[in-house]
Amino acid sequence: MEILDVSGDIGLRVTSATMEELFVKAACALFSLITDFEKISALESREIALAADSLDDLIVAWFNELIYNFDAFGFLCKDVSINELSQRHIKAAVKGEIFDGTRHNSGFMIKAATYHNLKLVCEPSFSSLEIILDI
Repeated sequence: MEILDVSGDIGLRVTSATMEELFVKAACALFSLITDFEKISALESREIALAADSLDDLIVAWFNELIYNFDAFGFLCKDVSINELSQRHIKAAVKGEIFDGTRHNSGFMIKAATYHNLKLVCEPSFSSLEIILDI
């Protein structure tokens, strides 16, 4: 993961060998911005199922669903298992825990993933993502 220099927001660049790994690494990158990722424990599991019109829409929906779970429930994601993934849908199990201010530091307060300058490439042996997050 690489943090991109974006005025007023924060950007991420994530690369991987596969599309599945890209979604996993993207989730981990997101939560490493929110808190110290190493201090998150995989204590409970949640299922996420999303559908979208395109792969671009799916990756933005993925980020926004993870952000929603943190904003609404304080859920910090540590591990991701992709059960199904296509250009238009994802089913995944995410493991993590509820934010605890005595153990987890506060990092960036991320509001949403955006489409601004979104770059998503998925080839058979290489995937990459550049995404801007609204803070």
